[in-house]
Amino acid sequence: MHGDGPVTLVVHQRVRPGHEAAFEDWLRGITRAMQGFGGHPGFQVRRPTDPKQPEYLVLIRFDTLPDLEAWERSDARREWLERASPLLSHPWVRERHTGLEVWFTPPPGRAQPPRHKQVVVTAVAVYPLLLLTQLVVTPALTDWPVLARPLAVAALMVPAMTYLVMPLATRAFARWLYGGAG
Repeated sequence: MHGDGPVTLVVHQRVRPGHEAAFEDWLRGITRAMQGFGGHPGFQVRRPTDPKQPEYLVLIRFDTLPDLEAWERSDARREWLERASPLLSHPWVRERHTGLEVWFTPPPGRAQPPRHKQVVVTAVAVYPLLLLTQLVVTPALTDWPVLARPLAVAALMVPAMTYLVMPLATRAFARWLYGGAG
């Protein structure tokens, strides 16, 4: 793993039933603590869908691996993890991702899909977005400076891929990606 690019920490946290409100308070607190660290551009939480097994999926993004490692060595992190311990029914499950695999978080108990499947789903997902960009966005940018046009396209495509297109694509192709998980 290289230290020169973004890294995402994926954390699965199973909360003791009845402790969800306290865990939500804990999440708000640790989020504030993380925001005080350099190189921490994002934090995303997927909340549980099954109240009988409240499992949270937390995606924590850092600019570089050294930024993540600085957070992981910090006293603040250690203190926040100690506070969470009584709220959790299972130990933390953590994974580090540095590439496309962050879009392909397998269901619990499933393996990461093979890279060729990740490539196929990514290509299928990016194609309609590229087509839409070429048909709608690019013509609207003809008066823009040459170097600004691709920057504008990237500024639209990257968030669309990350927050809209890839989550939909990975759900649509879940059976194929993860061998029957849906």
